[in-house]
Amino acid sequence: MSEQVRDTVEDMFKTLNLKNGDARQKETITKYILLILEWLQIVRLTGEKNADGIIWQQVYDSLYLLKLTDLNKGLEVIDLGSGGGLPGIPLKICRPGIKMYLMDSSKKKASFLKEAIERLGLNDTYILCGRAEEFGKNKDYREQYDLVVCKAVAEMAALIELALPLLKLEGRALIYKGPRGKEEAEEAKRALEICGGRISGEWQYNLSGGQSRSLYEIKKESFTPHKYPRRPGVPERKPIN
Repeated sequence: MSEQVRDTVEDMFKTLNLKNGDARQKETITKYILLILEWLQIVRLTGEKNADGIIWQQVYDSLYLLKLTDLNKGLEVIDLGSGGGLPGIPLKICRPGIKMYLMDSSKKKASFLKEAIERLGLNDTYILCGRAEEFGKNKDYREQYDLVVCKAVAEMAALIELALPLLKLEGRALIYKGPRGKEEAEEAKRALEICGGRISGEWQYNLSGGQSRSLYEIKKESFTPHKYPRRPGVPERKPIN
């Protein structure tokens, strides 16, 4: 199994044609895939249940971001709703100079993330176990980060309310979306206006199997009012509109 995963990871890096991909990064990604497969017997970390699906649907998608915009050394990055560490762990492996914070409300998933950090030897990688609504209200976390990344977490309007309070002024959110990306961006205009953000970049791309994806960059241009984010669960149930 490990050799097969290693070969598929090699193929993925070739397909991505990323600059700076080295043997150590590929080996660490391989170990990460094997760890996810091991833990899938305990907790649902991703919708994909086999190595090929995890590599081509999840890790490939996570790393495609690096073809569109780079992550500079020293950036403080939050992976919002990290789950099994996607996209945060692959991004950290390939850009080791960033500081990565993996945020998830599930204690079981936080346990996986803790083991992944230890077994993969990831420096400057931290776990924030709790809800984004709570961290966004806490002065120790509010407006402290350069970048928020989030993949398959919620509708864009809800993500804007959750992400922007965590960002410094001029910080960015990079939001992965599927085929409904343009529709969700249109629905999120009011949330952007209220929370102080602007869509500053939009990219369309396909996964290796042809599935359409989009990535939105949102820049924080003014401070988010203190009433946001609202109570846990409200941004998803009642998005700003």
